[in-house]
Amino acid sequence: MESNAGNRTTRFMMEGVGARVIRGPDWKWGKQDGGEGHVGTVRNFESPEEVVVVWDNGTAANYRCSGAYDLRILDSAPTGVKHDGTMCDMCRQQPIFGIRWKCAECNNYDLCSICYHGDKHPLRHRFYRITT
Repeated sequence: MESNAGNRTTRFMMEGVGARVIRGPDWKWGKQDGGEGHVGTVRNFESPEEVVVVWDNGTAANYRCSGAYDLRILDSAPTGVKHDGTMCDMCRQQPIFGIRWKCAECNNYDLCSICYHGDKHPLRHRFYRITT
């Protein structure tokens, strides 16, 4: 029987497929993505440490997603998503609109996308991406 940690990893990987991504803080792959600001889509996970992305320019390649972070999730949540009763613990925006980033390492710590992508919290902490 799979452990709870294994179930969480499998669920995260399944939910990550189809996510839109951009370059992350550890990017070292030149213009493989088409250049700064270009967007790709997660096709599948090879393992919990490696993901396959298809870039909008047609290139498909494997990237690191554990220990080193080649990618960031693009906040492409519908405009109307609002997280009532939740405040960004960095900029104090309330409510949070779009994706809510909940730290899996810290107790009751949430970020808006601007603060999450602005590296306003330790980069090595895992986050839950909440879109509803």
